[in-house]
Amino acid sequence: MKKDDVQIGLIVACSENGVIGRDGDLPWRLPDDLKHFMRSTKGHAVIMGRKTFETLEMPRGLGGRLNVVVSSSLSIEDGIDGDGWGVVVARSLEEAIKIGLEADARLQAGMVWVAGGGEIYRQAIGVAGVVVRTRVHCEARGDVYFEELDALEWVIERYEEHEIDERHSCGFTVEWLARRG
Repeated sequence: MKKDDVQIGLIVACSENGVIGRDGDLPWRLPDDLKHFMRSTKGHAVIMGRKTFETLEMPRGLGGRLNVVVSSSLSIEDGIDGDGWGVVVARSLEEAIKIGLEADARLQAGMVWVAGGGEIYRQAIGVAGVVVRTRVHCEARGDVYFEELDALEWVIERYEEHEIDERHSCGFTVEWLARRG
């Protein structure tokens, strides 16, 4: 796989009104969507901002991934294990993407994921070729938002519906979008 074959993808869950977070957490609990996120990103480089990283319950980031944290202040000493997984800090989104692409040369995964938060998504949307969006069917209160995608620029290639059930208080739709042209 050539470096040019690697795509930058955004993976996000947002409510109908664009909310992605409230008080440093998700405003919903959707176990099947979390499983989808873990399956989709495992084995890839995952870029996130410092605030998103700090919300993770794992002290060393998401396992089985290279966690690239964009931060001007965070300092992590030797966050990478022998298999190349763990946490590395980048000082800008551009540096994070470069690190992700270099990691993909080893991983041969074909995708570098951007996993939030709001400001990182805003910066990365211009270089993304793919967006995997979980549209949570509710109007949530929150303090972090994902901007609506321009329908002239993005097309839904496929989607999966998930109904409300005993484990999911909201229904949701996972949408795979590609940039047009």
